[in-house]
Amino acid sequence: MNDSLTDYRMMKINKSILCQSLGDDIHNAVVEHPLCIRNIDVINAIELVLSGKKQLDDLIEWVNIVWFTDLFYFLEKETDSIISVLEILETLDEDGVYISDGEMRAMQHALHENTEYTLNAGK
Repeated sequence: MNDSLTDYRMMKINKSILCQSLGDDIHNAVVEHPLCIRNIDVINAIELVLSGKKQLDDLIEWVNIVWFTDLFYFLEKETDSIISVLEILETLDEDGVYISDGEMRAMQHALHENTEYTLNAGK
């Protein structure tokens, strides 16, 4: 099971494959040892989209699972930085919401510096 969480954290597998391991009700799945999400994991997830290896929809799905399930947790000293980015990324499935590559790079920079991201900081 931890291998599935690790693979999902790295975006090597998608939600459907994770569900095969944990069950279809992923948002209510319980694991004995949740996996830690670090700033670098979010940086890498954003990079996969920027490099064209993953689609924006993949990132939105990833954000919703790492943030809104009990499968993952954030390192306390990095939580504010991570949440400041996830709050923006989570809204990208709403009508009319767009984020530029520059803003995504600014998010990565904030994560790298372990500071809170402020919308439009990349402009």
